[in-house]
Parts: sequence; C-alpha cells; structure tokens
Amino acid sequence: MKNKTHTALPAFKLLWLTPFLLVIVSLFIGQSARAQDTDCNDASVLQHTFASGASWSACAHVSEVHGLEVSHIAYRAPGDSSRSVMASVNVAQILLHYHDKANAEPQFSPSDSDTDDSVPSQTLRLNERTCDGEILGTDAQPDSFCSRIKNNRILAKFGQTPSLQSEAWEVYSVMLRESLTWNISWTFTEDGQIRPRVSVSGRPSRTQLDSQFSQNARNDIPRLTRASVLATWRLVPAMDTDAPDRIEQFDFPLDVAQGNRRAMQITPITQEALLQVEREQFRGWRIIDTTGAGYYMDPANQGYSYASNEYDWANYDVAITRYDACEQYASGNITSNDNGTCGAHLNDYVNAESLTDEVPVFWYSQSRQLTPGIEDWPVLSDVQIGFDLLPFDWTATSPFEVVE
Repeated sequence: MKNKTHTALPAFKLLWLTPFLLVIVSLFIGQSARAQDTDCNDASVLQHTFASGASWSACAHVSEVHGLEVSHIAYRAPGDSSRSVMASVNVAQILLHYHDKANAEPQFSPSDSDTDDSVPSQTLRLNERTCDGEILGTDAQPDSFCSRIKNNRILAKFGQTPSLQSEAWEVYSVMLRESLTWNISWTFTEDGQIRPRVSVSGRPSRTQLDSQFSQNARNDIPRLTRASVLATWRLVPAMDTDAPDRIEQFDFPLDVAQGNRRAMQITPITQEALLQVEREQFRGWRIIDTTGAGYYMDPANQGYSYASNEYDWANYDVAITRYDACEQYASGNITSNDNGTCGAHLNDYVNAESLTDEVPVFWYSQSRQLTPGIEDWPVLSDVQIGFDLLPFDWTATSPFEVVE
C-alpha cells in the first residue's frame, strides 16, 4: 500500500473569499528559535500537549481587576522547538453603556482615584458546576480559573480520506460585577491560533417595564435596558527571537480601473497611532518577528461600531503604543508608580513615539449590542465578543503530516 500524506488545512479556511488570504496561506513557514522560559514566579505554570505533538505552555494568574492574564506564552509545532509567542495578554477594559445613560460604565476599576461608590469586581471561585475541566489557581487566587479541552475545526484533509479533527485548549476565569457575570477566556488551538473571548450573562440589574410582549398591561414584563459593550484587549508580543517585533497594516483597496482588483498594500507602523478597521478595504494587521514568524489579526467579525463622548480612545478600533509597564488599562489606569507618572487612559499613551527597535503593544477594541428580548428575563443569554489571531511562517512545511 502506498503511503498517504495528509496535508494540513489552515483553520481559517472559511475565510478564503477575502483578499487577505494572500497574507496567510503560508501558515507556519519559518526558522528556528529559542525555547520558552517557564519561570512564572507567583503565577501558575500551564502546559498542554495535543495528540499530534503540538503543545502550548504559559503562565497564568487572575487579577481582581481584569480577570485572567496569560503571560510567557509559547507554542511548539510537531517536530519543532518551543517558541515564544506573547509576553503577556489580558483584557484592558470593558465598557458597558446602557442606552438610557449618557456615559459608559467601566467594568474595571484599577485607578487610585476611584470614588468610594465605585463597584468592585469579584473573582468567582470555580467548582465542578462552573468548570467542566481542571480547576486551577494560585496561592493568592485558588480555584480561580478553568482549563479544558474542546473540539476544534478540521486539522488536515487529503482526497477522499476522512478528515483529521483538531482540538483546542481553553483557559478562562469568571468575574462578577453587580448582577452580571463576565467570562474572560483565552483559547489556544492545536494549529497555533489564539482566540481571545469576553462573554457576558447574568441577571439584569437595569430594567424597564415593557408591555409589548404582554397582552395584559397588568402583567408587564421587565426586561434589560438595551446596552452596548466594548471590550479592549492588550497584547504584548514576543515573537520567536529576542529582536523587537514590528507591526504592519494590510489594506486591499478596490481598483475599478484595473478590473475591480484589490492589490495588497502593506504599511509599516513606525510610530504610535490610533487606527480604524476600514471594512471596505479588508484592513488587518500582522505582528511579525525578524525571522518572518508572526500572527495576523483579522477583524472580519468587527460588525459593530461604538461612539463615545467621554472616552476618545473608544472611538478607534486599534491603538499601537510603545511598551511601558505602567500602561496597563485603556481607562482608569493607575496614574502614579515608582517610575513616575503614567497616563490615565489609552489616549495618553498614544503620543507619536517611535516604535523603531522598541517593543510594540497592540490594543484592540470590539463592540457588541445587547438588545434583549422576552427570553432574556430573568436571565440574560450569553453574549460573546472575540477575535482570532492567525499564525503564519513558523515552519518550512506543514507540521501536520500524517502517514498511513
């Protein structure tokens, strides 16, 4: 019998109609790099190896302010060495804006200038009912996050043979604020993708009487006031080698004169900036190391826009800044530390500093509308916000070749 080789399909195969496919069809092509440092200090050491031989390692801890933070993230493709991917990733702020109020309510309250009436968040201690995997934590935060394995998309397919399925490793924590529950998760797939997610559910605290669902006015049904949710993530890359990473912007403008073609345009981001998605140009960004290995951030599911009169940074989709350890939160940031004074919010961080030979920080914001119906009383249905980071150029050929 002849040997049969299964060739890996990119997990982003469903997006093949969009022009940025040209950027990422070369999934995982790259060169050698260093191994991952697993000194997690007070955080928990996490590691998972899939049946294919692919593996992830990371450090994790839960902050009372912003939930689960993952750091020292490394990925190893089958047959390859473990390579650094991200220095740290976390949710930097969540804005909840009820439509009957003038301003949004930040869900994270880290600032030292918060008023006494600010509502703190509380980390939920997990149990077998709230975690269907392994319950983990630290000495300071026991039982504070959950690790579980989930089925993923098709990993490889060849001809008429059965497809190979992949798995994903998910780590999440749960925060309670007022009567709402915030689930903050990071999913690491077998083929190297990273999927940040924020979801909200719980019992409505802001209600109004709404009789449109009731035939009897005496039986008016209270329902959750409509709201917008804006989640902002903070990603500090550490791709492959110790050399500073760089960020590039990809655009695919429509050229009618050339037969409605979309030529790919790559623009290096060389200084701090606030940016928009520009859906008509299929805009995306990639974080890349000097070896060529990196990740592509595709905002394909950025279907909503949010406008704020109070927070100017919230009117943008992306911010790129130079790394500063004190710049942790998109709003409500602690403004004083041992090294001096920090900015209070994301706009303060973006002041056109050069990114050349510096560590960049990628801030990404995404919004959703909460438009509850009768089915959301008395418990709000789970609403998710998230995106995918797609790997490229990490190994010379597909690492997922299976011979039968």
